[in-house]
Amino acid sequence: MVNWLYRNWAKLSVLLAIVVAIIIFVLIKPENIVIFLIWIQIPIYLLHQFEEHAGDGFKNYINRKVFLVEEGDFPLNDKNIFWINIPIIWILMPIFASLSSLNVMFGLWIPYFAVFNSLSHVIFSIRSREYNPGLIVSIVLGIPVGIYALIIFYSYIAVPTIISILSIVFALMLHLIIFGYIKMKYNKKN
Repeated sequence: MVNWLYRNWAKLSVLLAIVVAIIIFVLIKPENIVIFLIWIQIPIYLLHQFEEHAGDGFKNYINRKVFLVEEGDFPLNDKNIFWINIPIIWILMPIFASLSSLNVMFGLWIPYFAVFNSLSHVIFSIRSREYNPGLIVSIVLGIPVGIYALIIFYSYIAVPTIISILSIVFALMLHLIIFGYIKMKYNKKN
């Protein structure tokens, strides 16, 4: 059962994205655009996860193009991908989006995280001059909606500089933890 979950969780993310989007459109009042834009990052990211992981595309891309491992025990495997994505996107993001209803500053890191991750796909694509799994959702939704969320956030709310810095650092720190985890797994294989 666990191996099935490791292999198939990303396929469930499309259905979950639709359900979460419907719930957001029903429950979040249109006049609360900042909270709405924090929450809407979650279904966008779920679609991003589907593009990345539902067909093993990202796993194969990273293992072959970044780690230069053609076959065998890949540093980035289904179990690693599951434990990288589920805690951050399926657990941490909804917790902080919920907390943003109490204090909107809790949600500021979420659009930063989405933009940083999406930009990493674009940068990889430019460097390699090829598509990488996750690129389409990054370009079509991740970057534009993330940037729009940040523009609206800063337009409607006087965000203290320290909160901006903490949000950016937290979003970047999560990415560094992800990259560090993958690198650690790679080093163990070698």
